[in-house]
Amino acid sequence: MTLSLIKYLSRFALAGALIAITLMFAAPQWLSQKTGIPLWSQSGAQTTPQMPPANTFSYAQVLAPILPSVVRIYSQTSLPTQALALLQDPHYADLIDGQLFDAYAGSVGLGSGVIASHQGHILTNYHIIDKAARILVKLSDGRSAPARLVGADPATDLAVIQIDLEQLTPALVGSGADARVGDLVFAIGDPHGLGQSVSMGIISATGRNRMGLNTIESFIQTDAAINQGNSGGALVNARGELVGINTAQFSSSHGLALAIPISIASTVLRSIVERGRVVRGWLGIDFEALARIDYQTQAAQEFSPTLAQQGILLTGIYANSPAHQAGLQPGDRITHFDGQLIDDWNDSLAYVTNLAPGTQLQITYERKNSVNNSLQSAQVTATLGSRPNAQ
Repeated sequence: MTLSLIKYLSRFALAGALIAITLMFAAPQWLSQKTGIPLWSQSGAQTTPQMPPANTFSYAQVLAPILPSVVRIYSQTSLPTQALALLQDPHYADLIDGQLFDAYAGSVGLGSGVIASHQGHILTNYHIIDKAARILVKLSDGRSAPARLVGADPATDLAVIQIDLEQLTPALVGSGADARVGDLVFAIGDPHGLGQSVSMGIISATGRNRMGLNTIESFIQTDAAINQGNSGGALVNARGELVGINTAQFSSSHGLALAIPISIASTVLRSIVERGRVVRGWLGIDFEALARIDYQTQAAQEFSPTLAQQGILLTGIYANSPAHQAGLQPGDRITHFDGQLIDDWNDSLAYVTNLAPGTQLQITYERKNSVNNSLQSAQVTATLGSRPNAQ
C-alpha cells in the first residue's frame, strides 16, 4: 500500500518538475515576477522599452528641414556683347544658356546662399556676386532660376538676391539664443562645386574682429570645414537653426573658419529688403584702439601707458566728415561717446554705426597741448552722417 502511494505521488512530482523546467526556459519573466529579482539591467517598475530617438546616432532628421534652404549660386562677371544680345532674344536664350556658362567658365564664380523668405530673398556673401553681370541660383531639388541683386553691404560682406520661384523653404532661425563656444554646428554649402555637402564641428570662439576681412567684424570661429564654394552657405546648430552665414576659411590654418552671426546677418537682410541698402551712422574717422597698441610704437609714446589703456587714437579724419566739422584732429584720443567709456575697438565702431544718420553724438576727447605737452580734455557734439557703402 505504501509503495503504491509513493509511485502515485512521484508522478505528480515529476510532472511538476517538468513544468518548472519548461517555464524556466519559455517564460523566465514569470519566475522573476514571482521572486521579485530583476533580470539584466532592469530595476524598479516594469516599463515598456523605448527606442532611442532617431537623431541620437544621426543628425539626418535635424538637418533635413534646412537642407532645401541652402542653394548653389553661380555668378558670371562678364559676357561678350554678342552673347548678351543673344540672351536677350527669347528664340535663342534657352538654347545657348548652358553653353555660354560652359564657354566662359573662367569668369564664373561659385558660392552658396540661404533662402530667407517665401518671396525668394536669398542671403549670401557680397564677394560672391560682386561685379556679377549675371547670377544663377540652383536649388537642392534641381530647379534653377536667374537672380537679381536686391542690395549689398560691403561693410559686412553680405548681399541679398532674389529669385522668382514658388514652394521655397526659408531657413529656420532660432529665438535669439546666442551661439556659445562649444556648441555643435554644421556648415552646409557647395564646396568646390561638388554639390550640397555638410561638415561638422564646434564653435571655437565668438566675436572675432580685426581680422582685416570686413569693415564691420564680429565673426563666429568654427572648425567645421568651410571650403571654396561654401561661402554664403548656412552655419546651423544641433537644433537645425541658422546661427551664421559662412564666410571664409584660412588657407594656411586647418580648422579655422569664420561665419557672420545671424544677429548681424538678419539686421542687414531686413534693412536691404525694406530700404534697398543698409543705413548706418558715420563719424568719418580712422582710429586705433589704444589698449591694443604696442607701446614701443611712436603713436603710443604720445601718451603715457597709464593713460593709454582705454579709448581710441584718431589716426585720420575724412575731409568734410562729421568729425572734421566738429573740430576733431588726428592725434586726438576719444575716451567717451555720450558719456560711455570706450574700452573696445569693435564696441566703439558698433556704437556709432548702430546710430541713425542725423543723431547728435557727444564726444569726449583729449588733446596734447603743443606748448607744454599736457593733455587737455574737451567735449564736442557731432551730427552723424550716413556711412558710404564704399567706405
